Amino acid sequence: MFKYTEADLEAGRQALGGGGVGNPIHMVIDHGEGAVLYDKNQKAYIDCTSQAWSLNIGHSHPKVVANVSEFIKNYSHIRTSFETVPKLLLSKKLAELAPGNLKKVAYALSGSDANEGSVKLAMRNNPSSNTLAVMMDGYHGRSLAMINASWPHPNNRFTAWSAPIQRIPQGYCYRCPYRLSYPGCKLACVDYAKELIVRGASERPYALMMEPMQGNGGMVEYPEGYLPAIRKMCDELGMLLIFDEIQTGFGRMGEWFAADLYKTTPDIMTIGKALGGGFPLFGNLWRSDLNTFSPGDHSYTFAHFPVSMVAALTFIEVMEEENLLENCRKMGGFFTRELKKLQDQYDFIGDVRGPGLMIAIEMVKDKVSKEPDTDIPDVFIKEGLDRGVIFGESKYLHLGNVVKIKPPLVITEQQATQVIEVFKDICDLVKESRK
Repeated sequence: MFKYTEADLEAGRQALGGGGVGNPIHMVIDHGEGAVLYDKNQKAYIDCTSQAWSLNIGHSHPKVVANVSEFIKNYSHIRTSFETVPKLLLSKKLAELAPGNLKKVAYALSGSDANEGSVKLAMRNNPSSNTLAVMMDGYHGRSLAMINASWPHPNNRFTAWSAPIQRIPQGYCYRCPYRLSYPGCKLACVDYAKELIVRGASERPYALMMEPMQGNGGMVEYPEGYLPAIRKMCDELGMLLIFDEIQTGFGRMGEWFAADLYKTTPDIMTIGKALGGGFPLFGNLWRSDLNTFSPGDHSYTFAHFPVSMVAALTFIEVMEEENLLENCRKMGGFFTRELKKLQDQYDFIGDVRGPGLMIAIEMVKDKVSKEPDTDIPDVFIKEGLDRGVIFGESKYLHLGNVVKIKPPLVITEQQATQVIEVFKDICDLVKESRK
């Protein structure tokens, strides 16, 4: 499509100004198909990151390519004031898929924007407070507002732009600060969170924003009963509950939404990533009885980008036609069983967790101390690439100790077996290096 030399690519590399959420991977991508990426030398990589957990139906699904290619002959961009058939059909479909009474829909083009939209809705509907409650180690984006609502990182220069934030501890069973175990703990973490809000905040927060399973901050899976207890706490304290389902939504955990899996419906939900079928599309779902946005509250030039909405409608069709929720549950079970076998063999695998294909492997110095080992995930990233598998890691800047396996939901058992074989090879390498 484009003519270029290696010098052109290097010049572009030098011109890039940083940012992102990790060190750049100097691997030029040529194309992708299903769960596999190919670099410009045609080396294949099984993509266990789904490219920031965004490609649940895989790379370049032929039905998405065909529908988008056909549609874009009509028009590309239409601003938000106008109606388009893709926008109206997608809004109808999302209202049908959404849990509970989340029947209202709005759109954005990044997760940060969409999470800010959820916060705006909560502020409109609970105007007596200016404080937002969030979970420790939560992650909600990198805009000025959301960077301060996410887990603190060492070089955050932007706290001056932060609204009042109340952080509460999450239900992190593997690292329970009370040295208790579920269910005997009776969810002491929720009781303590409630006490912190009641006694530790200068004002009662208008909402709690949280991921129903934490992603970037460490892939923390909550115990059964935790989210219903959080729902009850918010109701008792007069706070709205916001679920950030940007990562967990649209099949990643084996159901359309984590809210379905845990049988807990929030008041407001943020959605995105996989929704666009490979195109940028994010948004909000909220209770139909809540106040909606006022004019000027929430609008972006390309927020109603019809091409993304065609891709999103196609994505939902593919999920249903190919029965990918079932494949997610099946392959998630396969990965979890095999990884737990490896957990018994290696002292540095502290925990394996996550339903569906939202899988975390927490690395530790040893299983007794549980001291986080932040060196091991980097080994998996580097050695995985050499062996044709792209692994993910929690946090970034060498701050996380969790290896992530979150491939497209179309992954096959043969591909999953190859991933496990590579994972074990790297485990052997790590074990040998620790002697």
